[in-house]
Amino acid sequence: MRPIQLRPPPQPQYDEACQFTSPDEIGSSLRILVAKDGEHTQGRVAKPLIFRQAAQSLRGKAQAPVLLRLAFHDAATFSSREGGGGANASLRFELERAENFGLERGWPIIESVASSLKGSPAESLSLADLVALGGAWAVRATGGPTIDIPVGRRDASEEDPEERLPAETLPAAALKATFADKGLNSQELIALSGAHTLGSKGFGDPVTFDNTYYQTLLKKPWKNPLLYMGNMIGLASDHVLPEDRELLPFIKSYANDQALFFTDFAAAYQKMTTMGTGWT
Repeated sequence: MRPIQLRPPPQPQYDEACQFTSPDEIGSSLRILVAKDGEHTQGRVAKPLIFRQAAQSLRGKAQAPVLLRLAFHDAATFSSREGGGGANASLRFELERAENFGLERGWPIIESVASSLKGSPAESLSLADLVALGGAWAVRATGGPTIDIPVGRRDASEEDPEERLPAETLPAAALKATFADKGLNSQELIALSGAHTLGSKGFGDPVTFDNTYYQTLLKKPWKNPLLYMGNMIGLASDHVLPEDRELLPFIKSYANDQALFFTDFAAAYQKMTTMGTGWT
């Protein structure tokens, strides 16, 4: 069954450093408003405005790709089969791992924002909250949807187990199995893969969040011998996606409908950044 789709919330006003609201005030269009851990429930929701407060240190949109990658690499250690992991800021202990190469330049941004919030109402935000909010800011700042983030994550005190992130060389079947272990279905796998539209992987403007990723997947430039350096576009794990009969319809849908992509990405990002998370 296709998961409930969300409409992106309206664009926020950026004259606030951080905004907290109750789930009722956010509105019923958000599916993940209250995160539960056992019998405990927390209901605070924050908008990613705090990263506008630190915009000067972020050098505009240039840091957006690394912030979005930080969020995925922190959350994607979750495993429903083995337990543990998730969006818990354990990434700060894992920056020397090969799969996290390049993220060491992004972590100081999180620490800088945390420092800037001292003495403000948002001081209670955990590092894990800031990582999730940083990825949401990256999406919005580059033209994507606004994603409101439940907050109250508990920061990890040690690293998460290794080898839980999907390898760049996995075939489509293995990618689907890996994401399923994280509680994410095939549609959510394709929606989250659209994050590769940011950065230097060759899918259009590196600081514009749009559906160019899917349009490029359908063109398969890496198979065109006449296209100079076409094989440098994307990762091997991107190239296998349009070859999978289950995944191809999602790719076509997002290539033709950017609004649908934005809606599904927002829902999948919210889900990814709450799976397996401990709450204060």
